Amino acid sequence: MNLRYVMGSAALALLAAGCNSTTTFTTKTNTPVIVAAQGIYVVGACTSWEPPETSVSAQPANGRVTTVLGKFPMKVKGHPCDGAVLDRMISTYTPRQGFRGQDRFTIKYDYITDDGGGRATTSRDFIVDVK
Repeated sequence: MNLRYVMGSAALALLAAGCNSTTTFTTKTNTPVIVAAQGIYVVGACTSWEPPETSVSAQPANGRVTTVLGKFPMKVKGHPCDGAVLDRMISTYTPRQGFRGQDRFTIKYDYITDDGGGRATTSRDFIVDVK
């Protein structure tokens, strides 16, 4: 079976595997922001596969990150699965009450790579500017 790892945010969805990069978001004080929506999908069928195990490997200093399993659309213009609603691990950053400034954290993903039980790990760094 051909699987793909998909990462998305409220504004974009990226195919990503084995990369460690930084993504920046902006939010207002006391306002949570969705920073990631990670999932695995079956190529050609646009159906969900086992969601990745998600953990915060470097905690934010001035807020918290929560992750829940939920439905989230794939948004990749021109992609055959564009618009498909998939099971995703949705991560939300909530700034500490009254905090203004920049916060950083890292989320680690452990995910299945094939139906033979293969696994891989990747991480993503996030910066949130709280205005």
